[in-house]
Amino acid sequence: MEIRDATYDRLLNIWGRLRTSLWFIPGLMTVGALALAVFALGIDANLTKSDQRVWWLYSGKAENASELLSTLLSSIITMSTLAISITMVVLTLAASQLGPRLIRNFIGDRRTQAALGFFVMTIVYLLLVYRRVDDHLDADNVPNVAITVGSALSLACIFLLLFYVHHLASSIVSDTVINRVGNELDEVVRRLLPEPGKLPRHDLRTGGDDPDGGGADLSLPRGGYVQTIDHGALVALAREHDVVLTLRFRAGWHLLAGGCHASFTPRDRPGDGIARGLAEAVVIGADRTPTQDIEFSIRQLVEVALRALSPGINDPYTAVAVIDRLAASLALAMGRDMEPALHRDEDGRVRLIAHPATFTGLVDRSFNEIRQAAAGNPAILIHLLDTIARLAFHVRTPEQRDALARHASMIASSGHRDVEEEQDKAEIADRHEAALASLIATDV
Repeated sequence: MEIRDATYDRLLNIWGRLRTSLWFIPGLMTVGALALAVFALGIDANLTKSDQRVWWLYSGKAENASELLSTLLSSIITMSTLAISITMVVLTLAASQLGPRLIRNFIGDRRTQAALGFFVMTIVYLLLVYRRVDDHLDADNVPNVAITVGSALSLACIFLLLFYVHHLASSIVSDTVINRVGNELDEVVRRLLPEPGKLPRHDLRTGGDDPDGGGADLSLPRGGYVQTIDHGALVALAREHDVVLTLRFRAGWHLLAGGCHASFTPRDRPGDGIARGLAEAVVIGADRTPTQDIEFSIRQLVEVALRALSPGINDPYTAVAVIDRLAASLALAMGRDMEPALHRDEDGRVRLIAHPATFTGLVDRSFNEIRQAAAGNPAILIHLLDTIARLAFHVRTPEQRDALARHASMIASSGHRDVEEEQDKAEIADRHEAALASLIATDV
C-alpha cells in the first residue's frame, strides 16, 4: 500500500511553526527593505552620474531631507507601536473569550503578519536611507529617489493601519474564528484521510492492539506530544529486522518517557536497533500540531463551544455555530476512508500495526464535551440531534451509523435526565426518534 511521504509531513510540521510565528514574514520583509534601500540608493547614484532630473521626485535640500526622514521615522515607529498594542489587546480578548489555544490561529493569520511586517520594513528602510543623508550634502547628492520611496511607504502605512484595525475587529468575531479553524480541519481531513476505495478494506480495521500477544515492549527515550510518525521508516525498520511492529499511540497523544509505547513480534529479535529506529521515526515536541493530528482542530472548535456555554459567557449561538461547523467537517470525513491500521512492505506482508484515529473517536471528540456542558440546555441538545439527523444522509459504513446512533441516544438520555420542562423533553424525544429513523433508513 502507498504510505504518505513522511519527509513532507516533517517539512509541513516545520512550516506550520514558521507560519504561526509573528517573526517569519516580518523577517522576510526586513530583508526586502534592505534590498529596496540598496536599489533606491543605487538609482540615485546613477542619476547623479548622468546629471538627470525627474520632476516628480523629492528635490529639497539635504537639511530638509534629514528633517523629513526623521519625522517620517518617528511617526511610523509610533504607528507601529499602536498597531502592536492593538494586537495585544485583541489577543487578550481572544484568549479570554475563545480560549488561549486559539492564539495560534490569530498569530498565524497572513494578513496580520504582513501588516506588522510592512511597518517593520518601512522603519528599517527609513533608517537605512536616513544614514545616507548628511546636512552637508550638496543638492546633486541628495538621494531623491530613496526619499520619495520612503515617503510613499509611509503614506501606505497610514492606509494600512486603517485596514489593520478593520481586520483585527473582524477577526475576533466568533464566526470568523470558527470558520478559520474549521477550514484548517477540512484541510487536514483531505490531506490525511484517503479517498474511498484506494486502500484494501482489511487494512482499515482499528489497530493498536498486539494481535499475537506476548510481544517485546519498546519505549521512547523522551516524553511529550507526538507530532509526526514516519510510517514508511517503521515499515522499513520492521522488514530489516523481520518483525511486526505494533504502535500503542498516534499523533497528538502525550507520552511519558520510558513507558510501553510499542511492541514487536517475534520477541526473540534483538530490540536495541528496533528501539533506536522507533525513536528516530517519531517526532516528539512540547505541544500538539495539526500535521498528522486530525483531532487537533476538533478540540479547538469544541473549546470555543465550551467557553460559549460557560455561565460567565452564556452564548448558545456560538455553540450552535461550532456544532454546524463540526458537522460540515464530519460530513467531509464520512465521505472518505479513515487512515489505515495495517502497513505492508513491498512484498505485501504486514510490518506495522498503527493506532489510527477512528470515526467513532472523531464523533466522540466532537460531541461528548458539548453534550456534557449543555446537559440542561434543551436548545443545544435539540440542535445536536438535528445535526445527527442531517449527518445520517452521509453515512457510508456501519461504524458511522452506530457512532451517530450512540450519540443520539446519549443526548436524548441527557435531556430526559437534566431538562426540567416537560415540553422540552417531549421535543428532545421527537428529535431523537427522527434522528434514529434517518440512521435506520441508511443503506449500509
